[in-house]
Amino acid sequence: MYVICYGKSQKAMTTGSRLINEIGGRHVTGTELMTGSFVISENETDCAIVMILPLEAAVRSMVETISEKTRDLPVIAVSLEGRFAAVIRRGSNMYEKGTDNVYSAVVKALSPFCFSGFEGKEEITDDLGNLVAKYNMKVNNAETLERVNRMIRSGERVDVYTDLPVVFADPVIDPMIYSLHSYPYDMRDDFIRQYKAARDGKNGPSVFITCTYLGAGNDENNLILVPSILSLGIEIKVKTDPAYCRPAIRKSLINHLLDPDAVAVVAASYTARDSEIVKGIAEELGAEVVSYAAEKIAKAQVPMEMTFSPERKNDSATALAFLAGSEGLIVIRRATSAKGLVFSVALRKDNIILPE
Repeated sequence: MYVICYGKSQKAMTTGSRLINEIGGRHVTGTELMTGSFVISENETDCAIVMILPLEAAVRSMVETISEKTRDLPVIAVSLEGRFAAVIRRGSNMYEKGTDNVYSAVVKALSPFCFSGFEGKEEITDDLGNLVAKYNMKVNNAETLERVNRMIRSGERVDVYTDLPVVFADPVIDPMIYSLHSYPYDMRDDFIRQYKAARDGKNGPSVFITCTYLGAGNDENNLILVPSILSLGIEIKVKTDPAYCRPAIRKSLINHLLDPDAVAVVAASYTARDSEIVKGIAEELGAEVVSYAAEKIAKAQVPMEMTFSPERKNDSATALAFLAGSEGLIVIRRATSAKGLVFSVALRKDNIILPE
């Protein structure tokens, strides 16, 4: 048997060397597979191309590198660290018989920690429990969470929809478990329509990871996970009525299609942090209060120009949200009311890692 290992990173070279030492074979690290110069020798009939890449990259690379000289060879995807191996194209004609033999040899050579199916799934990837804990996610229905976790542990594919920046901790394994459907923030309307279709349908359950307010109804079919990753910057005016602020801030967030449960911190100036207004809003949202010095607020480089007050280069509410959100995306810019409530909201500058 023989393996032709394709992968350029140091981890790929190390894993490929393990396979070559155990089975026999050679490395291809350049563009040889993509050209007509690729040569198969007589002793390579019982062989396979081993793509030592993340699964999606292996599939893409397989398509891009196909040629008359390689189209009949079986292709096996192997993760960079050798934890996973799968046949992504069976050999044809004279190579068909050798596909299973080479695959078995690859799995054996990669050590007992390599898996090739969904048996023992709980040892491969976490369910959503750690994810919920790490990002302090609000869960709409505990029973639905457990039902989804059972699906994950048994190896079923789970549809995940999100309008937040979500990435995989290990892109080799996770796409086999989680089908991620990502909607950029400017496509939030499409995301909401997708949720309504899932809520009204009979399929599922699906998982929705979002800070978007999806309604107050109890959805027992789908799992809604709301991470605490929003920062709320408050600018207090003299005429602001403390009794008005607590319910008004919640209502205003919902009107802007933001879930109040997603607010992690309420940011204010040092002089305002102990005010009744700031503490009341933080209590209403279950959020932490953070504060900044006036000089730091004034120097914050918010990445947008003022439009409603051109003579001012910055505003405190937006600067506070920006600072507390680790200089993340501004999603509300200086919302106001006749009663003097002024605030902005930023989405923290981080990816959510799935699973974690």
